[in-house]
Amino acid sequence: MKKLLLALLTLIVLIAVGSVILYQLIKPTERLDLAYEPVDLESKAVEMFKRMSTELVLSEADVNNLAKESISSNPMYSPDMLITGARFRLLADDRLAADVNLKIKDRIPVGLTIVYRLKWESPNLNAEVQEASIRGVKLPDKGFEDVVIPLGGELPKVVKIKDVSSDADGLKVDFRAPSVSELRELIGGL
Repeated sequence: MKKLLLALLTLIVLIAVGSVILYQLIKPTERLDLAYEPVDLESKAVEMFKRMSTELVLSEADVNNLAKESISSNPMYSPDMLITGARFRLLADDRLAADVNLKIKDRIPVGLTIVYRLKWESPNLNAEVQEASIRGVKLPDKGFEDVVIPLGGELPKVVKIKDVSSDADGLKVDFRAPSVSELRELIGGL
């Protein structure tokens, strides 16, 4: 009986120590929030037209603010996970890193990084999960969903996106020049 009690007490201590170690491993390493500054896309588009260009460049800060604005309108990642903070970074080769702080079941704080590959498939910008990790420890990507950003659906009919690419300097949106018939339609059929 004494051995059983000692074994049970040892098991309880091991579970407690393991839980503390696991908690220290998964908790966020930095404070992130969902505060954002509005991005004036209209003025960026006007500036693009003034330059007589068909390329709109969004900085990393613009992408971060737009993504945080989107998340803040619905921070529930799943029924048991609430996003409490995020930061987005543009990487080379059309990749986007999301540093995310979550609360699981409104109790357990978790900090993780998800790397997405950005791919333009008209009319959407698809962000496909490439890898997910907690402090460098890789997680199975099957537990995370790809993100579809309906970028083309937000534009007037005659404005068509040709391609979207990104690197550490920014997200570049290349527009297709409108045809003569599309321009006529835009200005009212003259």
